[in-house]
Amino acid sequence: MKVFLRFWSYLVNPLFVPAVVALWYFLNVSFTDGTIIELKMYLILVLTAVLPMLIFAILKLLGVVRSIHLPHIRERRTPLATYAILLLILIRGGFNDFTDLPLYYFFVGVLIATIVAFVMTIARYKLSLHMMAMGGVIGFSIMLHASIETPSVLSIAILFILSGLTATSRLSMKAHKGHELLFGFITGLIAQITTGIYFL
Repeated sequence: MKVFLRFWSYLVNPLFVPAVVALWYFLNVSFTDGTIIELKMYLILVLTAVLPMLIFAILKLLGVVRSIHLPHIRERRTPLATYAILLLILIRGGFNDFTDLPLYYFFVGVLIATIVAFVMTIARYKLSLHMMAMGGVIGFSIMLHASIETPSVLSIAILFILSGLTATSRLSMKAHKGHELLFGFITGLIAQITTGIYFL
């Protein structure tokens, strides 16, 4: 069981979640032209996954970070600040055609949550980035369902179950305390609900 929980923790790494959400959105919701979707998806993948991983590799070589899970508070500051800048570039450059507004506000929500996580590191508090990502996905799904009734209630319920599994995996790995998991989840959830109001 511990092996599976560890695998799950790597599978739902916060770096991968935004790209997965974007892919689901483009396949199930977006009416944008296929070529534009491909360009946007490429940009999202590069700015939210590929570049952050390359930057992480450089930071690891420099000794700034030691693990992809960023267990120590001081290790989180540079990656979070860099990620926030990349998100800002994505928001300003990837959605200037005023299409796919729900996805635009999803990334605004991700940016807000990332800034909160960064500020918390300055306050010497380590919220769970995994749970922040899961809370964000659930918040976005709830607001999208309220707007266009997609995804289904069943799908949202499954997301809650997966969120519980993620929390269990982080506790099993002794990566966080319970309140850090809860605060991370609430941060992601509230950020998406707040920005989701703008596309209802």
